[in-house]
Amino acid sequence: MSPFQSSARIRLAGRFLPTAATLALLALACGGPTVDGQAGATRRDSAGVAIYQVAGLGPRVTARETVRLGTVDGPPESTFFRLRDARLGPGGVMVVLDGGDDMVKLFDSTGRALRTLGGTGEGPAEFSSAWLLELRGDTVRVLDIDQSKVVTFSLGGEVLATRRIGFSVAQHGFPSAFASGPQGRLLIAGVQGCGIPRRPTDNQWGLFVFGPDGLVEDTVQIGFVQNALPVYVSSGRRTACTVIPWPFAPGPALGFDPMGGGVWSSGDAFEIRWLDESLARASAIVRYPVERPVVTSVQRRAFQDMLDAREYISEQFRRTVKASADSAGYPDVWPAVDAVLVAAPGTVWARRVAPPGAAEQEWDVLTDGRHVKTVVLPAALRVTDIKENRVLGTITDELDVDYVALFTVR
Repeated sequence: MSPFQSSARIRLAGRFLPTAATLALLALACGGPTVDGQAGATRRDSAGVAIYQVAGLGPRVTARETVRLGTVDGPPESTFFRLRDARLGPGGVMVVLDGGDDMVKLFDSTGRALRTLGGTGEGPAEFSSAWLLELRGDTVRVLDIDQSKVVTFSLGGEVLATRRIGFSVAQHGFPSAFASGPQGRLLIAGVQGCGIPRRPTDNQWGLFVFGPDGLVEDTVQIGFVQNALPVYVSSGRRTACTVIPWPFAPGPALGFDPMGGGVWSSGDAFEIRWLDESLARASAIVRYPVERPVVTSVQRRAFQDMLDAREYISEQFRRTVKASADSAGYPDVWPAVDAVLVAAPGTVWARRVAPPGAAEQEWDVLTDGRHVKTVVLPAALRVTDIKENRVLGTITDELDVDYVALFTVR
């Protein structure tokens, strides 16, 4: 049995995901190393979790853009107004969710528009706030956070189901990840923002399991969101709150596996944990040796300049943001990982944290405990899906025009 198929139950904050303390004890409980014939050593504890320590890194390669979707002026099926999500499907099909007109737009592998699904409205196959999509095989699921429902389509355009769920932004936060689970369950990871008055439970990240009846069946509270900076501004009797992305602190990264289960990283170390279908057991842990760069005064200033460049921000707000940042404190080194995605069975891509203003982003590709390569992409690309050697994401240009771009790793 492959170590990526073995399992060991690990309880965590709430119920599912492993805490740093648990994993530290797990590592101490491991026996001596055994050579696995790959780029590292395998250790197993008594529960059977495989721990890989990668000895070296693979080559560094640059991905090349091969297809770009979107036009400045054109028909609705090829124009994007507010890109929410994009996925790679069978045969090179690209499925794009546009929140501006609440449409799912399908393109073939060359970028030719095929058809649209959905639209704005309150009908069974319409949306008022289409937020995320999931693509499994030839089935598309769209999560609408305003109408609290999930609509299922075939890639051919047939409406297969409309399902109401007990989801609300106020209770569960804004969805950051969405997937269907076994036995009719739905998994939604939500990020909760700040509230007025400020509460200790604000700015948390949780994973919610919705049962076949649409109600919350289980709740997993991962912990506080460290990579979001709450900024409170008072004006007379009113207090407003805005959450500013805070790249200097780690945030939990979760990627669902289309075959079931997922991968997870706490973000504070180059360490990836594979989870089984229940998301309650870790089957393998991979650690790899990448140096975390020092946070410099120039980078701190660049972050402040980036906020100052936003013309709509008032001088009072700028001062408050600076005070909040100074209060949070700048760390000595950057966090390690800020995103993980499953690209193929046994293969995960992990994105290294990039300082503000960086021209490139780097993704480490790990397969069955080995570091295969580091893939370089433009920093402006918001990666939404990866399938083997293809990377799909969204780009907003200097004129605020949205595009979808497909990159290929040779």
